[in-house]
Amino acid sequence: MGSRILALVGDCYGARGGIARYNQDLFDSLADGSVEILILARHGDARGMVLPTGVRQNPPIFGRFSFSLASIVAAWRFRPIDTVFCGHVFMAPLGFLLARLFGAHYWLQAHGTDIWKDRRGLVRRLIEYADLVTTVSRETRRILLAWVDLPPERVRVLPDTVQDVFAPGPAPAALRDRLKLGAGPILLTVGRLASNERYKGHEPVFSVLAGLREKFPDLIHVVAGDGDDRARLEAVADELAPGAVRFLGFVPDADLPDLYRLADLYVMPSTEEGFGIVYLEAAACGLRVVGGKGGGTADAIPDERVGVIVDPTDRPALAAAIEEQLQRGRADPAAVEPYRQAHFVAAARALYARLSTQPRRMTSGL
Repeated sequence: MGSRILALVGDCYGARGGIARYNQDLFDSLADGSVEILILARHGDARGMVLPTGVRQNPPIFGRFSFSLASIVAAWRFRPIDTVFCGHVFMAPLGFLLARLFGAHYWLQAHGTDIWKDRRGLVRRLIEYADLVTTVSRETRRILLAWVDLPPERVRVLPDTVQDVFAPGPAPAALRDRLKLGAGPILLTVGRLASNERYKGHEPVFSVLAGLREKFPDLIHVVAGDGDDRARLEAVADELAPGAVRFLGFVPDADLPDLYRLADLYVMPSTEEGFGIVYLEAAACGLRVVGGKGGGTADAIPDERVGVIVDPTDRPALAAAIEEQLQRGRADPAAVEPYRQAHFVAAARALYARLSTQPRRMTSGL
């Protein structure tokens, strides 16, 4: 086995969500037979899962102190270590320490609000020590370089990738009936219903449904996902658009492609997405999208072949965008080709190869 990567992450194999998916895609890409990767995760249990050759993941440890202590012990047993990968900025102190102790390259991943909002002096200094910072969007990179003293060449964009399973095709004929969605247009939103992620824009959509139903009487908004904010959102939907919203709860990843294919428009006017992989998944299945201004959405909705970006606080503009996109038909899946897995794999391996040839900024204290 060649080089060794110690990965500190919040979520990975056995966990759900966009960051977990990103980390899995990254480690799948780097596992080319010449790299050994040890993943230390705070969430996600990979026991019983078949991981790529050379990749293993320790059982999750949620507590911050326990996780830090276990990481130091695991790193000692795993040495020599070539690279310490930090999957989130809140792990930067631990990542910096381990890279310093073991003389390893220090690679930090930035997703979005973790970098946009946290500008403490310590965090800034620890970011500036990184040999490589990867961001999921150009906007996150721009914001980061505006307040951190890093050479631009050390901050690279490695955007999310869309799985090959997301592709155009017919939805199962019985799916609409099974979900009791009626005959009208289907608006779809997929994501966690978390109280700390209200920026995703469910409520602005609910607020324009009544008006849209005057033109599309059978229109229904399907919300896939679960979380601690679901009960509140259900109450808001009942108040603003009685009978117009259907909450499906958690939908397994394997069922998402058919759900995208069944829908007529993907709507998520989020203002703080680091990237927004769901936009690409929808477009890859031929579904046009309406996203929100802010964050990295502009990378995921690159042009009119995919959809449109609106300000969700402008309710008339949001309603008009939904109506206009419904009338435009399907999206062009070719627009998301640059985000397919083959491109992600090549980009991830090239970045790691480049990092591996650079002098290490950390010198071992052991």
